[in-house]
Amino acid sequence: MGFPIRPLFLIAFLFWIAPPVTAAGIDGPATIEVVGRGDVSQRPDRAILRLAIESNAADANEAIRQNAAQAEKLISRLKKMMTPDDRIATTQFQLHPVYSQKARITPSSYRVNNTVQLETGQLDRLGAFIDAAAQAGSVRIGQLQFHHSRQGALARKAAALAVADARRIADELARAAGVKIVRLHQLRYTGNHHPAPMRAEMAMAAAPTPIEIGDLKITERVVTVFIVE
Repeated sequence: MGFPIRPLFLIAFLFWIAPPVTAAGIDGPATIEVVGRGDVSQRPDRAILRLAIESNAADANEAIRQNAAQAEKLISRLKKMMTPDDRIATTQFQLHPVYSQKARITPSSYRVNNTVQLETGQLDRLGAFIDAAAQAGSVRIGQLQFHHSRQGALARKAAALAVADARRIADELARAAGVKIVRLHQLRYTGNHHPAPMRAEMAMAAAPTPIEIGDLKITERVVTVFIVE
């Protein structure tokens, strides 16, 4: 025969198996959390130019053949202007069937898209590269992006500036709050030092094509937590 459990005994039992967290376990040092930002601007020394070659034909093999001939002509023109430090490669090749509004089952033609990417350090000859590609025929000028060969080092410099910025903000906040910074408690750095692609303005109507190159901006952020008293 069991014994009834009285309510007071049940409360005491639960308190014994799950003691409350003491104030000492909740309380911690007073802190200030600050996000710091660092910016570094540098003129780029490398450029990436993407060129799209498009071909259309009634037969898939013919579309591929035409595209290959156009790509060979384009690459041959560009290689004559390249230095050993430059690189060129095919980065994308696609074959698509094209359907007409009347016949949606059997393709009426085929389209081939071939993307060629040129990476060069000859920034002063970018206009000439673009003009040569346009003269090769059947070429669509794609993206023109810039970057720096020392991008990692520039990102680390921006990160160090972000830490200094965070400390400067924390000092101002501490003074406003009437407290004093004791030490750095936490520092979080994601290391995402990939700047947004910087594109150039291209005027295809002129010859040679003028290219205006601006500075590459690298921004880094850090999250800091300072103990104050």
